Amino acid sequence: MGLSRIRHSALWRDSFWAVFGNGLGYAMLLAAGVIVARLLGREVYGEYGVVKTTMIYIGGFATFGMGFTSTKYIAQSIESHRDHLRSLIRDTQWISFCFSVVVALTVFAFARPLACFLEAPGLVVCFRMLSLIILARSFGTTQTGILSGLKRFQAIAVNGMLSGGAMLVLSLLLTYLAGLEGALASLLLSQVVLVVANAVSIRRAEQTFEPQTDVSFRRELIRFSFPIALQESSFTLCNWLAIFILTKLSSVGEVALYSASAQWNAVITIIPGLLVNVVLSYLSGSVSDQVAHRRTLRAMLGVNFLCTLVPFAVVYVLASFISSFYGPTFSGMPPVLRVLTFVTIFECCSQVFRSEFIAQGRPWTIFMIRLVRDVLLVALVLLLLHRSGGANGAVYYALSMVVASVCHFVLLVGVYKVQSRKSVTVSP
Repeated sequence: MGLSRIRHSALWRDSFWAVFGNGLGYAMLLAAGVIVARLLGREVYGEYGVVKTTMIYIGGFATFGMGFTSTKYIAQSIESHRDHLRSLIRDTQWISFCFSVVVALTVFAFARPLACFLEAPGLVVCFRMLSLIILARSFGTTQTGILSGLKRFQAIAVNGMLSGGAMLVLSLLLTYLAGLEGALASLLLSQVVLVVANAVSIRRAEQTFEPQTDVSFRRELIRFSFPIALQESSFTLCNWLAIFILTKLSSVGEVALYSASAQWNAVITIIPGLLVNVVLSYLSGSVSDQVAHRRTLRAMLGVNFLCTLVPFAVVYVLASFISSFYGPTFSGMPPVLRVLTFVTIFECCSQVFRSEFIAQGRPWTIFMIRLVRDVLLVALVLLLLHRSGGANGAVYYALSMVVASVCHFVLLVGVYKVQSRKSVTVSP
């Protein structure tokens, strides 16, 4: 009876779509990554890794936190003010688009100085392409946040598969024809596919809304998202700086080893990663019901941990076998992959606590904890690579990630417990 109730619950249904649909999309993206690595080779793939890593870091910052904020506000409005949904959708997209345009134009304008700073003048065109990728990626992230708040997880799954399929087909064709520029073009086009598909899904959802009240939430949304944007800027700056240190003190080849290994961290944490929007949506919607809220929090902590532990063990044991798919130039990948997998154990549970703090309206707490983690990462990378003289740079980078992730998780748990005790103390 209990199992039947779980299988028919909205949380289970939405989690299924998030895992199944988006899981296929991520699998296709992973396959595309392996194809690109084999076609480009270690050194050129290292350049691709620099550009793609920059995209991930800056792209997250370029949303101005609207990916999370849109989910929180829309999920709460569904429970209390359904007539505000269209205004929230309009304002979150407006803020995200304006901010991402500014960031994209900045990257485009500084493409040449950035490439020269990295001592890779051949990457000027790539960084200019990056500005377009950042614009598409950041807007798509906000759209996904909106659909998550609306609990349209089936639409998110379908759109993710469309984007992943486009990336798989285009990366094979364009990388073969145009090398590095072709690989980046396929990345851009796959993001455009996601934006278009998300726009169609949002439009369909809006057609089901009841009569709406036109209210402006821009100031409130910006105020709430500001610390989230600061968190993303801290993550962007410090992680990009750490990659820069790895490039300068070690080599682009070591960046390639790290980038290829990091793809498998995404595989290990695929279920927690796919559920992050589900977790935030349901935690935000149950804030007024503490019993349901705590039950959801405990359930998602258990699910995230168990769903990470098994793939962690598989990837750790099969590290050498996995590395063989990338070709002989990636022979140094197994130790990097094994060390980096330990990050996933702590990251999967940290995601739940971050969602909890956002749902409770405590974005400044997340920012301060993330800042400690990011600064620690840069300091460790600089210290270890300086002492090693740049040898085994990817391994030491991975080790720094593990230590920073452990400290991050411990701080999140400690602050959560302290704040929970205060809430119990002040409650009647």
